[in-house]
Amino acid sequence: MQMEIAIPIGDPAGIGPEVVLKALADPEITQKCQITLVGERTLLEAAYINLLQQGVEEIASPSQFTLLDIPLDQEIMEQIEPGKGNAASGEASFKFLDAAIRETLAGGFQGIVTAPIAKSHWQAAGYNYPGQTEVLASRSGCDRFGMLFVGTSPHTGWRLITLLATTHIPLHQVSETLTPELLTGKLDLLIDTLKQDFGIESPTIAISGLNPHSGEDGQLGREEKDWMQSWLMMQQHNYPQTELVGPVPPDTLWVKPGQAWFHDSTIKTADGYLALYHDQGLIPVKLMAFDQAINTTIGLPFIRTSPDHGTAFDIAGKGVAKAESMKAAIQLASELTMRRFSG
Repeated sequence: MQMEIAIPIGDPAGIGPEVVLKALADPEITQKCQITLVGERTLLEAAYINLLQQGVEEIASPSQFTLLDIPLDQEIMEQIEPGKGNAASGEASFKFLDAAIRETLAGGFQGIVTAPIAKSHWQAAGYNYPGQTEVLASRSGCDRFGMLFVGTSPHTGWRLITLLATTHIPLHQVSETLTPELLTGKLDLLIDTLKQDFGIESPTIAISGLNPHSGEDGQLGREEKDWMQSWLMMQQHNYPQTELVGPVPPDTLWVKPGQAWFHDSTIKTADGYLALYHDQGLIPVKLMAFDQAINTTIGLPFIRTSPDHGTAFDIAGKGVAKAESMKAAIQLASELTMRRFSG
């Protein structure tokens, strides 16, 4: 049984249409799932013709796939141009995503793979969401969700799985936002996801400290000493089938993952990593797996993956965008939908 996956094409002024069509040219990407593109027909066809004119050979024709065509007002269409993102392209990308979610919740798809959007252009179009993750959760009625980043090493085959406890907030708000209740919810979500979507029944999870050296016994910050260590002991009692390691000093947390990614997949590592704020988790993820990392929204009633890169307006329409992350996002969505829904 093949899973049905929707791919909204993202901001049409960015590289979304390009990386989608390049990824779908690989037969290994499409053989395990049924793909439906979500976008405006003439924009997608124009992107295809432009790429052919740029001399791109490995590219799929939009006509090969089912298209959920989302018509746009002529005024919007006239303002959309590759490399020049604006409120019009933001309006388009939001409508594409919204339609994909709506059809998925109605039972048409088991998963969504989202191409990149520009948050600032959503804002300019009047859509006040921090990003696609929050729209997906809001439309799905979910208040328990998270941003999970997944990458599979091209060097060793080792898989990195990292969940962020907090996401798009200023750094000075992190310490006041982190609470035992928030971390409990994120840990519970990570454990459920490792079991349900990755088939890891008894995972090992490494949890980062917040401060340098995890606070150095309160000398460099008190969060670990005041509540994180006792919280961790309580969670280990609550989850006896899960091995919890931490709070691990943030500067050493990523040493073994780096070794496993680049050199030796047999080195003892955790099955999942819980980072406490955006850059603490994403600097190492992007350092190791910039072209392979996948953003996965967990906690939704369907699978959602996305390449971990932006719209790259500076190279849009030039035919030089790399599709590796989009390919990986589609492959992971296919894997996870099969595991969750085929039984």
